Amino acid sequence: MINPLFGKRNYYILYTGIWIIVAGVHLFVLTYEHVIDLEIAITESIVANFIIAFLGLSLWYPVFYLHYKHTNVFVSILQLMILSVVANIIWFAITFLILGTTFSHNEAYNHYLFQSIPWKLAMGLLYYFLIVLFYNFIIYYQNFKDKVESESELKALIKESELKSLKSQINPHFLFNSLNSISSLTIISPEKARDMIIKLSEFLRYSLSSNERNLTSLEKEVNNVNRYLDIEKVRFGNRLNIVKNIDEECYTKSLPWLILQPLIENSIKYGVYENIDNSTIELNARCTQDALKLEIINNYDEELIINKGEGIGLQNIRRRLKLIYNKENLIQIFNNQGIFKIVLTFPQNELNLK
Repeated sequence: MINPLFGKRNYYILYTGIWIIVAGVHLFVLTYEHVIDLEIAITESIVANFIIAFLGLSLWYPVFYLHYKHTNVFVSILQLMILSVVANIIWFAITFLILGTTFSHNEAYNHYLFQSIPWKLAMGLLYYFLIVLFYNFIIYYQNFKDKVESESELKALIKESELKSLKSQINPHFLFNSLNSISSLTIISPEKARDMIIKLSEFLRYSLSSNERNLTSLEKEVNNVNRYLDIEKVRFGNRLNIVKNIDEECYTKSLPWLILQPLIENSIKYGVYENIDNSTIELNARCTQDALKLEIINNYDEELIINKGEGIGLQNIRRRLKLIYNKENLIQIFNNQGIFKIVLTFPQNELNLK
Protein backbone atom coordinates (compact mmCIF):
# COMPACT_ATOMS: atom_id res chain seq x y z
CA MET A 1 0.00 0.00 0.00
CA ILE A 2 1.34 3.42 -0.98
CA ASN A 3 2.23 5.91 1.74
CA PRO A 4 -0.96 7.94 2.42
CA LEU A 5 1.12 11.14 2.46
CA PHE A 6 1.65 10.61 -1.27
CA GLY A 7 -1.98 9.78 -1.90
CA LYS A 8 -3.28 13.30 -1.35
CA ARG A 9 -1.51 16.54 -2.23
CA ASN A 10 -2.79 18.29 0.90
CA TYR A 11 -1.24 15.63 3.16
CA TYR A 12 2.12 15.97 1.44
CA ILE A 13 2.03 19.78 1.74
CA LEU A 14 1.10 19.47 5.42
CA TYR A 15 3.95 17.03 6.08
CA THR A 16 6.44 19.30 4.29
CA GLY A 17 5.13 22.36 6.14
CA ILE A 18 5.54 20.69 9.52
CA TRP A 19 9.17 19.85 8.82
CA ILE A 20 9.88 23.39 7.59
CA ILE A 21 8.55 24.68 10.92
CA VAL A 22 10.62 22.09 12.84
CA ALA A 23 13.71 23.11 10.84
CA GLY A 24 13.01 26.76 11.65
CA VAL A 25 12.76 26.03 15.38
CA HIS A 26 15.93 23.95 15.15
CA LEU A 27 17.74 26.88 13.48
CA PHE A 28 16.50 29.30 16.14
CA VAL A 29 17.73 27.06 18.98
CA LEU A 30 21.15 26.64 17.36
CA THR A 31 21.73 30.35 16.73
CA TYR A 32 20.23 31.88 19.88
CA GLU A 33 20.64 29.15 22.49
CA HIS A 34 23.92 27.56 21.43
CA VAL A 35 25.30 30.60 19.56
CA ILE A 36 26.29 28.54 16.51
CA ASP A 37 27.48 30.34 13.38
CA LEU A 38 24.48 31.04 11.11
CA GLU A 39 25.93 29.19 8.09
CA ILE A 40 26.67 26.09 10.17
CA ALA A 41 23.29 26.30 11.92
CA ILE A 42 21.42 26.47 8.59
CA THR A 43 23.39 23.49 7.26
CA GLU A 44 22.72 21.37 10.36
CA SER A 45 19.04 22.27 10.39
CA ILE A 46 18.57 21.37 6.72
CA VAL A 47 20.64 18.16 6.82
CA ALA A 48 19.22 16.82 10.10
CA ASN A 49 15.57 17.55 9.35
CA PHE A 50 15.67 16.53 5.69
CA ILE A 51 17.11 13.12 6.57
CA ILE A 52 14.68 12.54 9.44
CA ALA A 53 11.74 13.58 7.24
CA PHE A 54 12.87 11.31 4.39
CA LEU A 55 13.37 8.32 6.68
CA GLY A 56 10.00 9.13 8.25
CA LEU A 57 8.33 8.66 4.86
CA SER A 58 10.00 5.27 4.38
CA LEU A 59 8.84 4.11 7.84
CA TRP A 60 5.30 3.72 6.50
CA TYR A 61 6.12 0.41 4.82
CA PRO A 62 7.51 -1.52 7.83
CA VAL A 63 4.75 -0.05 10.02
CA PHE A 64 2.11 -1.22 7.53
CA TYR A 65 3.71 -4.67 7.31
CA LEU A 66 3.97 -5.10 11.09
CA HIS A 67 0.36 -4.01 11.58
CA TYR A 68 -0.97 -6.78 9.34
CA LYS A 69 1.14 -9.55 10.86
CA HIS A 70 -1.68 -9.95 13.46
CA THR A 71 0.66 -10.29 16.44
CA ASN A 72 -0.54 -9.53 19.96
CA VAL A 73 -0.57 -5.98 21.29
CA PHE A 74 2.56 -6.31 23.45
CA VAL A 75 4.64 -7.73 20.59
CA SER A 76 3.34 -5.05 18.20
CA ILE A 77 4.29 -2.23 20.59
CA LEU A 78 7.73 -3.77 21.12
CA GLN A 79 8.27 -4.10 17.37
CA LEU A 80 7.26 -0.48 16.75
CA MET A 81 9.58 0.75 19.51
CA ILE A 82 12.47 -1.23 18.04
CA LEU A 83 11.63 0.20 14.62
CA SER A 84 11.76 3.75 16.03
CA VAL A 85 15.11 3.09 17.72
CA VAL A 86 16.65 1.57 14.57
CA ALA A 87 15.43 4.47 12.41
CA ASN A 88 16.79 6.94 14.97
CA ILE A 89 20.22 5.29 15.00
CA ILE A 90 20.38 5.31 11.19
CA TRP A 91 19.35 8.98 11.10
CA PHE A 92 21.86 10.00 13.75
CA ALA A 93 24.73 8.06 12.14
CA ILE A 94 24.15 9.64 8.72
CA THR A 95 23.64 13.13 10.14
CA PHE A 96 26.66 12.92 12.46
CA LEU A 97 28.86 11.63 9.63
CA ILE A 98 27.83 14.40 7.21
CA LEU A 99 28.08 17.25 9.72
CA GLY A 100 31.26 15.95 11.34
CA THR A 101 32.97 15.56 7.96
CA THR A 102 31.75 18.89 6.58
CA PHE A 103 32.83 20.94 9.60
CA SER A 104 35.78 18.87 10.80
CA HIS A 105 37.98 21.99 10.77
CA ASN A 106 35.72 23.82 13.26
CA GLU A 107 36.78 22.69 16.73
CA ALA A 108 34.05 24.68 18.53
CA TYR A 109 31.29 23.09 16.46
CA ASN A 110 32.79 19.60 16.81
CA HIS A 111 32.87 20.09 20.57
CA TYR A 112 29.20 21.11 20.49
CA LEU A 113 28.37 18.20 18.17
CA PHE A 114 29.67 15.62 20.65
CA GLN A 115 28.03 17.37 23.60
CA SER A 116 24.66 17.40 21.80
CA ILE A 117 24.59 13.64 21.14
CA PRO A 118 22.21 12.79 24.05
CA TRP A 119 19.54 15.38 23.25
CA LYS A 120 19.83 14.78 19.50
CA LEU A 121 19.20 11.07 20.06
CA ALA A 122 16.31 11.86 22.41
CA MET A 123 14.69 14.31 19.98
CA GLY A 124 15.20 11.97 17.03
CA LEU A 125 13.61 9.10 18.93
CA LEU A 126 10.67 11.33 19.86
CA TYR A 127 10.17 12.39 16.24
CA TYR A 128 10.24 8.84 14.93
CA PHE A 129 7.96 7.59 17.68
CA LEU A 130 5.44 10.31 16.79
CA ILE A 131 5.70 9.40 13.11
CA VAL A 132 5.08 5.71 13.90
CA LEU A 133 2.09 6.63 16.08
CA PHE A 134 0.75 8.84 13.30
CA TYR A 135 1.01 6.01 10.77
CA ASN A 136 -0.75 3.62 13.13
CA PHE A 137 -3.50 6.17 13.63
CA ILE A 138 -3.95 6.38 9.85
CA ILE A 139 -4.13 2.57 9.57
CA TYR A 140 -6.65 2.21 12.41
CA TYR A 141 -8.73 5.09 11.07
CA GLN A 142 -8.80 3.57 7.57
CA ASN A 143 -9.70 0.15 8.99
CA PHE A 144 -12.49 1.72 11.04
CA LYS A 145 -13.75 3.58 7.99
CA ASP A 146 -13.66 0.41 5.89
CA LYS A 147 -15.46 -1.52 8.65
CA VAL A 148 -18.24 1.08 8.83
CA GLU A 149 -18.63 1.01 5.04
CA SER A 150 -18.60 -2.80 4.99
CA GLU A 151 -21.21 -3.01 7.76
CA SER A 152 -23.39 -0.54 5.91
CA GLU A 153 -23.02 -2.53 2.71
CA LEU A 154 -23.63 -5.77 4.62
CA LYS A 155 -26.88 -4.47 6.11
CA ALA A 156 -28.12 -3.49 2.67
CA LEU A 157 -27.01 -6.82 1.24
CA ILE A 158 -28.67 -8.81 4.03
CA LYS A 159 -31.95 -7.04 3.39
CA GLU A 160 -31.60 -7.82 -0.30
CA SER A 161 -30.62 -11.42 0.47
CA GLU A 162 -33.57 -11.88 2.82
CA LEU A 163 -35.95 -10.56 0.18
CA LYS A 164 -34.50 -12.94 -2.40
CA SER A 165 -34.67 -15.82 0.08
CA LEU A 166 -38.28 -15.05 0.90
CA LYS A 167 -39.05 -14.80 -2.79
CA SER A 168 -37.73 -18.34 -3.35
CA GLN A 169 -38.91 -19.82 -0.05
CA ILE A 170 -42.36 -18.37 0.32
CA ASN A 171 -43.29 -18.25 -3.33
CA PRO A 172 -46.84 -19.07 -4.42
CA HIS A 173 -45.79 -22.40 -5.94
CA PHE A 174 -44.27 -23.68 -2.72
CA LEU A 175 -47.24 -22.59 -0.62
CA PHE A 176 -49.71 -23.89 -3.20
CA ASN A 177 -48.02 -27.31 -3.39
CA SER A 178 -47.67 -27.53 0.39
CA LEU A 179 -51.31 -26.65 0.98
CA ASN A 180 -52.33 -29.10 -1.75
CA SER A 181 -50.39 -31.86 0.01
CA ILE A 182 -51.95 -30.93 3.35
CA SER A 183 -55.39 -30.92 1.74
CA SER A 184 -54.84 -34.47 0.48
CA LEU A 185 -53.57 -35.59 3.88
CA THR A 186 -56.70 -34.31 5.61
CA ILE A 187 -58.61 -37.07 3.81
CA ILE A 188 -55.99 -39.81 3.97
CA SER A 189 -54.43 -39.06 7.36
CA PRO A 190 -55.79 -36.09 9.36
CA GLU A 191 -53.12 -36.60 12.03
CA LYS A 192 -50.33 -36.24 9.46
CA ALA A 193 -52.08 -33.20 7.99
CA ARG A 194 -52.05 -31.52 11.39
CA ASP A 195 -48.34 -32.30 11.84
CA MET A 196 -47.63 -30.92 8.38
CA ILE A 197 -49.44 -27.66 9.17
CA ILE A 198 -47.36 -27.29 12.33
CA LYS A 199 -44.14 -27.91 10.40
CA LEU A 200 -45.15 -25.44 7.70
CA SER A 201 -45.95 -22.75 10.26
CA GLU A 202 -42.64 -23.35 12.09
CA PHE A 203 -40.77 -23.20 8.81
CA LEU A 204 -42.42 -19.91 7.85
CA ARG A 205 -41.82 -18.49 11.33
CA TYR A 206 -38.10 -19.25 11.15
CA SER A 207 -37.88 -17.86 7.61
CA LEU A 208 -39.53 -14.61 8.65
CA SER A 209 -37.68 -14.23 11.94
CA SER A 210 -34.83 -11.72 12.24
CA ASN A 211 -31.38 -12.09 13.70
CA GLU A 212 -29.49 -8.90 14.51
CA ARG A 213 -26.07 -10.47 14.00
CA ASN A 214 -27.29 -12.66 11.12
CA LEU A 215 -25.66 -15.65 12.79
CA THR A 216 -27.24 -18.78 14.15
CA SER A 217 -26.19 -22.31 15.08
CA LEU A 218 -25.92 -25.20 12.65
CA GLU A 219 -28.47 -27.06 14.76
CA LYS A 220 -31.13 -24.41 14.12
CA GLU A 221 -30.34 -24.29 10.41
CA VAL A 222 -30.55 -28.09 10.13
CA ASN A 223 -33.85 -28.15 12.04
CA ASN A 224 -35.24 -25.60 9.61
CA VAL A 225 -34.03 -27.69 6.67
CA ASN A 226 -35.63 -30.80 8.20
CA ARG A 227 -38.99 -29.03 8.38
CA TYR A 228 -38.64 -27.96 4.78
CA LEU A 229 -37.69 -31.48 3.66
CA ASP A 230 -40.59 -33.06 5.56
CA ILE A 231 -42.94 -30.80 3.63
CA GLU A 232 -41.31 -31.56 0.28
CA LYS A 233 -41.20 -35.33 0.88
CA VAL A 234 -44.99 -35.43 1.00
CA ARG A 235 -44.94 -34.42 -2.67
CA PHE A 236 -41.92 -36.33 -3.92
CA GLY A 237 -42.11 -39.42 -1.72
CA ASN A 238 -39.35 -41.93 -2.43
CA ARG A 239 -37.98 -39.82 -5.28
CA LEU A 240 -36.39 -37.55 -2.67
CA ASN A 241 -33.73 -39.19 -0.51
CA ILE A 242 -31.79 -37.34 2.15
CA VAL A 243 -28.45 -38.41 3.60
CA LYS A 244 -26.95 -36.41 6.46
CA ASN A 245 -23.46 -36.96 7.83
CA ILE A 246 -22.97 -34.38 10.56
CA ASP A 247 -20.43 -34.64 13.34
CA GLU A 248 -22.11 -34.12 16.70
CA GLU A 249 -19.76 -31.34 17.80
CA CYS A 250 -20.63 -29.32 14.68
CA TYR A 251 -24.18 -28.55 15.78
CA THR A 252 -23.05 -25.73 18.08
CA LYS A 253 -20.93 -24.04 15.40
CA SER A 254 -22.12 -20.75 13.96
CA LEU A 255 -23.03 -19.81 10.41
CA PRO A 256 -25.08 -17.06 8.73
CA TRP A 257 -28.81 -17.21 9.36
CA LEU A 258 -31.03 -18.59 6.59
CA ILE A 259 -28.16 -19.67 4.33
CA LEU A 260 -28.59 -23.46 4.29
CA GLN A 261 -32.24 -23.97 3.28
CA PRO A 262 -32.03 -22.04 -0.04
CA LEU A 263 -29.09 -24.24 -1.04
CA ILE A 264 -31.09 -27.39 -0.25
CA GLU A 265 -34.01 -25.98 -2.23
CA ASN A 266 -31.65 -25.43 -5.15
CA SER A 267 -30.64 -29.10 -4.97
CA ILE A 268 -34.30 -30.17 -5.00
CA LYS A 269 -35.09 -27.84 -7.88
CA TYR A 270 -32.40 -29.22 -10.18
CA GLY A 271 -31.98 -32.70 -8.71
CA VAL A 272 -35.62 -33.74 -8.18
CA TYR A 273 -37.87 -31.49 -10.27
CA GLU A 274 -35.74 -32.07 -13.36
CA ASN A 275 -35.04 -35.75 -12.71
CA ILE A 276 -37.53 -38.57 -13.31
CA ASP A 277 -35.40 -41.04 -11.34
CA ASN A 278 -34.76 -41.09 -7.62
CA SER A 279 -32.55 -38.28 -6.37
CA THR A 280 -30.29 -38.09 -3.36
CA ILE A 281 -29.27 -34.95 -1.53
CA GLU A 282 -26.30 -35.34 0.76
CA LEU A 283 -25.49 -32.92 3.57
CA ASN A 284 -22.09 -33.38 5.20
CA ALA A 285 -20.65 -31.34 8.08
CA ARG A 286 -17.16 -31.46 9.50
CA CYS A 287 -15.63 -28.99 11.90
CA THR A 288 -12.51 -27.98 13.73
CA GLN A 289 -11.97 -25.37 16.40
CA ASP A 290 -11.42 -22.75 13.70
CA ALA A 291 -13.91 -23.64 10.97
CA LEU A 292 -17.16 -25.37 10.05
CA LYS A 293 -17.20 -27.01 6.61
CA LEU A 294 -20.44 -28.04 4.89
CA GLU A 295 -20.95 -30.03 1.70
CA ILE A 296 -24.25 -30.14 -0.18
CA ILE A 297 -24.24 -32.77 -2.92
CA ASN A 298 -26.98 -33.81 -5.32
CA ASN A 299 -27.21 -35.82 -8.51
CA TYR A 300 -28.99 -34.57 -11.63
CA ASP A 301 -29.76 -35.68 -15.17
CA GLU A 302 -27.05 -34.31 -17.47
CA GLU A 303 -29.25 -34.75 -20.54
CA LEU A 304 -31.83 -32.28 -19.28
CA ILE A 305 -31.31 -28.60 -20.07
CA ILE A 306 -31.39 -26.66 -16.83
CA ASN A 307 -32.92 -23.21 -16.90
CA LYS A 308 -30.18 -20.68 -16.16
CA GLY A 309 -32.32 -18.41 -14.05
CA GLU A 310 -31.35 -16.38 -11.01
CA GLY A 311 -31.66 -19.45 -8.76
CA ILE A 312 -30.56 -18.79 -5.20
CA GLY A 313 -27.97 -16.26 -6.22
CA LEU A 314 -24.71 -18.04 -5.43
CA GLN A 315 -22.79 -14.88 -6.22
CA ASN A 316 -24.88 -13.04 -3.66
CA ILE A 317 -24.10 -15.71 -1.04
CA ARG A 318 -20.40 -15.53 -1.92
CA ARG A 319 -20.46 -11.75 -1.47
CA ARG A 320 -22.39 -12.03 1.79
CA LEU A 321 -19.81 -14.45 3.21
CA LYS A 322 -16.99 -12.13 2.10
CA LEU A 323 -18.57 -9.20 3.94
CA ILE A 324 -19.29 -11.18 7.11
CA TYR A 325 -15.93 -12.95 7.41
CA ASN A 326 -13.69 -10.70 5.28
CA LYS A 327 -12.28 -13.73 3.48
CA GLU A 328 -12.34 -15.03 -0.08
CA ASN A 329 -13.09 -18.53 -1.36
CA LEU A 330 -15.51 -19.51 1.41
CA ILE A 331 -17.84 -21.08 -1.16
CA GLN A 332 -16.69 -23.52 -3.83
CA ILE A 333 -18.80 -25.11 -6.58
CA PHE A 334 -18.05 -28.40 -8.34
CA ASN A 335 -20.06 -29.78 -11.27
CA ASN A 336 -18.90 -33.05 -12.78
CA GLN A 337 -20.59 -36.05 -14.43
CA GLY A 338 -24.08 -35.48 -13.07
CA ILE A 339 -22.93 -34.57 -9.56
CA PHE A 340 -23.31 -31.01 -8.28
CA LYS A 341 -21.47 -30.13 -5.08
CA ILE A 342 -21.30 -26.93 -3.05
CA VAL A 343 -18.65 -26.64 -0.34
CA LEU A 344 -18.97 -23.86 2.24
CA THR A 345 -16.47 -22.89 4.93
CA PHE A 346 -17.54 -20.83 7.95
CA PRO A 347 -14.65 -19.48 10.09
CA GLN A 348 -15.30 -19.76 13.83
CA ASN A 349 -12.51 -17.66 15.34
CA GLU A 350 -13.47 -14.33 13.70
CA LEU A 351 -17.16 -14.35 14.66
CA ASN A 352 -18.55 -16.24 17.61
CA LEU A 353 -22.19 -16.88 18.34
CA LYS A 354 -23.36 -15.31 21.61
